[in-house]
Formats: sequence, C-alpha cells, structure tokens
Amino acid sequence: MTTIDEARRTSFDDEAERYDRARPSYAEALVDEVIAHSRIPPDGRILEVGAGTGKATVLFARRGYPMVALEPGANLANVLRRNVAAFPKVQIELSTFEEWPGADGSFDLVISAQAFHWVDPKVRYRKAAAALRPGGAFALIRNEQFDLAPSLRAELDDAYARFFPAAADQGASDVETQRRELTAEIERSGCFGPVHVAVFPWTQRYTVRQYLDLLGTHSDHAVLEPRLRKPLFDAIAAAIERHGGILEMPYASMALIAFRK
Repeated sequence: MTTIDEARRTSFDDEAERYDRARPSYAEALVDEVIAHSRIPPDGRILEVGAGTGKATVLFARRGYPMVALEPGANLANVLRRNVAAFPKVQIELSTFEEWPGADGSFDLVISAQAFHWVDPKVRYRKAAAALRPGGAFALIRNEQFDLAPSLRAELDDAYARFFPAAADQGASDVETQRRELTAEIERSGCFGPVHVAVFPWTQRYTVRQYLDLLGTHSDHAVLEPRLRKPLFDAIAAAIERHGGILEMPYASMALIAFRK
C-alpha cells in the first residue's frame, strides 16, 4: 500500500486477545528455512518488526536467538510479553519501526511476519537494511490463502456482495502473484540482493466460531460498521453450517529472504 490507513493499522490492538486466539501461526519448516538460508550464527541477533502477540516471535525464540521485538500496540505488547515470558533473550520495545532509534547495523536477521505492509513505504526497506550488519539478511514472512471449495466460496462471495461489496477480494490469494509482487518490491528498494522464496502449504480447520473470530481480526472487517458486520457474519456462519460446520482453510506460509547489499 502507498498510504497507510491508520484506523485499520491500529485496529489490531483493540482485538489483542482475539488476535492471539484466532490468528494462525506459521509452518515450522518456514522458520527452519529462514534460519538456514539467512546463515544466521547460533548467537545471532534478530530484530522483529511488528511482533503482534508473538505468532512468529515464539517460533524463533524457541531456537534460542536473542531478539528485539518491536510492537507499537500496548494491548498486543502485553499479550506478547505473556507469550514470550519463558524466553529471557526476547526484549520487547513498544514502538513503531518508523520511530524506533535502534537501527544501528548490529542485527544478523530482520524479520517481519504479516506486518511489514503497515510500515511507511518510504522507510521500511531502507531502515531494515540499516539495522543489519554487512551480509545480514531480511525475511518477509506471510500466510497466504489458497481457495476454498468452489461451492462454499460461491456462498461466501454472495454474502460479501450483499453486505460488504467494498471489501478487497475475499477469495484466495494468488500465491504466485504475491510472490512476484513482493519479490519485485524488495528488489526495487535497492537495499537488498536477489530474493529467495520458499512456500510451505498447510491446512487449518475452523469451526464457525473460530472462523468468525479470525475474520474479526482482519482490519477491514474490524472497522466495518456493526450494522453491516452482523448480517455479513450471520450469512458467513450459515454458509459454513450448510457445508458441515467446519471450514478447512488451505494456507501457504511464505518466506522471502534477501541479503543486505
């Protein structure tokens, strides 16, 4: 995005507990790939931009790395502290990446999971590179979604057409398109070398309640007026119930890794 929607960017903090409960984690193989490809040493330092409640933080902290986790939302940071309490090498700083003063070239790896698009485009890649030592690596981590079963997808599309037509495409992410666009964005910054991409498919099963909780953590849904959100969610719930009461979401955990020039 070229302009940051502040209402949407800050909406996650109002739903910190729901976010922690409902948002998916990432494939363990993705973390292994980031560590292996980045060539981070065993005592290497990691900076995480937009840690949220620690969905990615915990996966890297378990491997013993010292980390600085940036999170500007006070409620999200409180949940993050709880989730990383067993990892004393994780330092949490309540700050946006834009305002953070610590980009001193001392980090071996900078990661951002599902958050980097909320950083000012004029700052994001330049400052990530500035935080890294020579030869350090940057890893952009995302969960994308493949498409649902066509019959369920058609019913959900109808619900959105009736109650939330202004929403972005609610269908599957085109994983290949995302790969191309994000790769081009990183390389266009001029701060990093060629991008290595790894994709790890996996599936998550949701009950109706769990899926509605997940939607409630999506920024466009979170800021939707209640008079529209309730009938939308009711229609989505009814569609899932007609299809057995369980939604199987096919995810792709994606890592885009590049070395600082």
